[in-house]
Amino acid sequence: MSALAAPYPATSSSALTNPEKGLYFLHKGFTLKTEGTSWVPVATSEQSLLDTVRFAAKDNGKGVLSIRTDKVAKTASLELYTRKWMRDYPNYGFEVISAKNFELNGSPALVVDMLSRSKNKQIRQVILKNQDRVAIMTCLDDKASFSKSLQSCNQIMKSFSWNEEEKKPVAAPAAPAPTTPTTKQ
Repeated sequence: MSALAAPYPATSSSALTNPEKGLYFLHKGFTLKTEGTSWVPVATSEQSLLDTVRFAAKDNGKGVLSIRTDKVAKTASLELYTRKWMRDYPNYGFEVISAKNFELNGSPALVVDMLSRSKNKQIRQVILKNQDRVAIMTCLDDKASFSKSLQSCNQIMKSFSWNEEEKKPVAAPAAPAPTTPTTKQ
């Protein structure tokens, strides 16, 4: 992997710190590329219990993309997980425009489009489930500029992939090989 090498590991010239290459989030269990967009990760000043990553356009647009991951029961379906909190959206002032199941890079996914009734905002969420993990990707912008932000958000969201270790089902331990008694002749 000399192509990923940097003079000093995890420095600004390393692929591990460059979100365009998609390796920046390996430690969070997924890869995600910003290549071909003007979006970069932004530091968050808030303390949060949620494991969230945020992106914004370099040109200081108002659009934001956040990616949050959660642990869930392996047996929980994506539909059951999302149904619980989709019922709460109207209480927070959001109107669900559409919700549709699809597959993204081999993982079951759900896309939900919403409008904020009071804040002139539009939102797209893409929720993916893999075994006992979910990723919630949220693209948010003013209604007037949402379609422009959505192009970049969709490009970044389409690049989302769980790490290979995350995709593999947990295998049962192998049974020991049968032994045959040996006899001396």
